[in-house]
Amino acid sequence: MFLAPMEGLGDRRLRRALARSTGGFDEACREFTRVPGALSQGAKPEKLLRGVALNGYAADELLFLGDETSGETEDMHLLAAQVMGSNPELLERCARFLAAEGGAPRVDLNCGCPANVVTGKGAGSSLLRDPADVYESVAAVARGVRGTGCAVTAKLRSGYDDRGLLRENLLAAQAGGAAFVTLHPRTRREGYTGHARWEDIAFAVDVLDVPVVGNGDVTSPAKAFELVRETNCAGVMIGRGAVQDPLVFRRIKTAFASSGRDDAFDSDLDPNEPAAIKRFLRAFAAEAFAGEALPGARVRASKRLSARDLEKFKLGKLKQVCKYLFAANPGLTPHLAAVLSADENAVTAEATLERIERLVEAHWRAPTDVLVDAFSMRAGYERGMRDGGKAV
Repeated sequence: MFLAPMEGLGDRRLRRALARSTGGFDEACREFTRVPGALSQGAKPEKLLRGVALNGYAADELLFLGDETSGETEDMHLLAAQVMGSNPELLERCARFLAAEGGAPRVDLNCGCPANVVTGKGAGSSLLRDPADVYESVAAVARGVRGTGCAVTAKLRSGYDDRGLLRENLLAAQAGGAAFVTLHPRTRREGYTGHARWEDIAFAVDVLDVPVVGNGDVTSPAKAFELVRETNCAGVMIGRGAVQDPLVFRRIKTAFASSGRDDAFDSDLDPNEPAAIKRFLRAFAAEAFAGEALPGARVRASKRLSARDLEKFKLGKLKQVCKYLFAANPGLTPHLAAVLSADENAVTAEATLERIERLVEAHWRAPTDVLVDAFSMRAGYERGMRDGGKAV
């Protein structure tokens, strides 16, 4: 089981908070590193690309973390890296820095990001318009890590505007050297809306010789079972579902271990669950309240946040998590609007966290099987897709 890389949401704070509290996933991958399409005139390539590749990346980010309250430890693996770009030469060089100097156990190529700011530069899911671009980009990453023992993988969507090139893109990734392929079965045009078409994952399993990891709409043990049963995929990657339910990985492991029993998908509330969710919230706050908006990155003194902006940032991160945590939980949903309306001029982030903890203690229920999608709920996203993917 993989924790998905998600820019802004599934970042270092979330990864470490889950590892320190509820855990359960087998591997995580850092959100994508943007590899430039070209170097500016006069730039020093080695210095610039080393900085791009290694800034904020730490292979041992999740090691030695465990539940500090319960004393449980998690057997965490090194953190994988992900690159996103369209220039094969620069992808190769960044991959080399990540593998040789960063100690990355795996470098994943992002062929799936649907954001206009990304696809407009020929990266992310825009690679899916031409299987030759997928092949050349994956092969470039493979050349970069050659001889280091680092694995190469690729994360794809089903297509750009449609699924017409799905087979060709899958085979191109495999031919380029991908050790396994992760497929999110929506097109770039679909964004994160609607239901993931798991039949695309089953198709990928049939087409490829390398393993396929399924990603998309897994929010519960029952959904994980259904995905594996319908597609025969070799692994499951969960993104938004892990924010909706921080216990989802542990629930899935328990259900798979008892799959022959009638109560494998029993959703009755465990009396210890509210305490586990509060541990997650405290662990997340410890990361988000650390004092900088970008943990692990070098920040010039002139770029440091003011006290007011830092308080606003802390509140923003709490609200971001609660959008998912509360909206998927029937006991907490009625309280979401009140949490999202918290104002940094009237209440501190710490006081808001304490209020959220009290709500969890009083109202937490087993989450419903509903996929919450804050990204696609942004005003104008679907309209922008209908208008040809223009920036919104």
